[in-house]
Amino acid sequence: MDLLARDYELFDRTIHTFKQLKECYTIEEVTQVKDQYKLQWRKWKELNLQASSQFPSQWQMAKPKIESWTNGWNLRSHFWCAYRRVDRQKENACLATLLNQKQFQIYLMYQHYKSEERQGSVSDFNRLLEVLEEWSKNISIDEYYIWPQPEHELTDHLPLAVYLADKQKRLTLKEAMKDKTFQIGKLYFYPSEYQNSEALILNAMQELMPLYCMLEKEG
Repeated sequence: MDLLARDYELFDRTIHTFKQLKECYTIEEVTQVKDQYKLQWRKWKELNLQASSQFPSQWQMAKPKIESWTNGWNLRSHFWCAYRRVDRQKENACLATLLNQKQFQIYLMYQHYKSEERQGSVSDFNRLLEVLEEWSKNISIDEYYIWPQPEHELTDHLPLAVYLADKQKRLTLKEAMKDKTFQIGKLYFYPSEYQNSEALILNAMQELMPLYCMLEKEG
């Protein structure tokens, strides 16, 4: 499935609440916006389902959890999807994909929202920072970035290569994490377009899988 410039552009808007949309646009225009979101979201859903269908059986991954295009009163500012192993559904750690107006990302994260209802501690997750240098020796890190979880998703994230080469950058990231975690993954930026974007997901997941598996041992 092709990832196109217009897929990112869907989110390039200043108004996301349905209340404001109805105040600023006609009923027909609001309907058009909703229909556009639904159409792009179906494409997003199919992309992730197709990618997950190609995962090796030994990963034992469950069907991805694809977040809706709306939370009931707002249009999403991004599309998001979480991947967890069948027997790790109640863990905070997960692999994920996200598409916003700036980038398409495939990454490893700790889901802080309602984290008290799931398993896996912040400290366990952050111990992965100690193994990133060794892990990175087995992959090409050119497209990888690392950032503190509190950092806004549209901020320019730090290239992993810079993080690994600069001790001060590593300290700065730890400080910016505060009592939260970090996120790490591959980023593909607007307006670049990609054919067979399922392969991007599959390849990145394969590279991130060792980190995800380490969390099972640590948790």
